[in-house]
Amino acid sequence: MNEDYQKGIQYLEVGKMKEAEEAFLKCLSDNPRDAMSHNKLGLVYARLEDYERAQGHFLKALEIDPKLAHAWNNLGNIARKEGELERASTYYKEALAVDPGNLIPQRNLRAVEKQLKCKPSFIQLFRRNKSDKS
Repeated sequence: MNEDYQKGIQYLEVGKMKEAEEAFLKCLSDNPRDAMSHNKLGLVYARLEDYERAQGHFLKALEIDPKLAHAWNNLGNIARKEGELERASTYYKEALAVDPGNLIPQRNLRAVEKQLKCKPSFIQLFRRNKSDKS
């Protein structure tokens, strides 16, 4: 792997987001079609809670390499944080379609499916409690 990519990984692991961003941007200036650098830069932005930029880089990574399970999983994580559980489930399933043995999207999909099963009962409970107070 590229030296800047390795630096970016190291910075990402210790939480130095600005340095990680710079390293991955350097990688992409050298090779704009590096799917993994787009994916990692997306992680930097996700950790900075800039979900729009993160999603853009995950989608670019998938445009370059549609079989990049990490990018599918990361899109699922963003959708989940935004409360879009059905969309998150779809992304996790895409990750598993390209990498069936990957435990991370398997775990994430199970968690989202649990949330989806609970969601309707929470809505009913909320509506019932709200109508009781009227």
